[in-house]
Amino acid sequence: MRDSSMQVETEIEQCVASGMCTLLAPRVFDQDEATGQVVVLEERPAEEQWEAVDEAVRSCPAQVIRFEEAAEPAERADAP
Repeated sequence: MRDSSMQVETEIEQCVASGMCTLLAPRVFDQDEATGQVVVLEERPAEEQWEAVDEAVRSCPAQVIRFEEAAEPAERADAP
């Protein structure tokens, strides 16, 4: 189970530009137009996106995507 202290991390230098991440989680990932390499749109995706991100992690041929513990907790929308 992921929580708000988790974020998506990538190793762009190792990306082989297969596009699996963008197909599986298009609200979280995109591809750079020039290189085709992964671009993270949402470092801390909403909970309803976690399953799609997990599938992208498992499907990435270069294994460059992962969930990591964030250095700082996400700010809450209702925080002052």
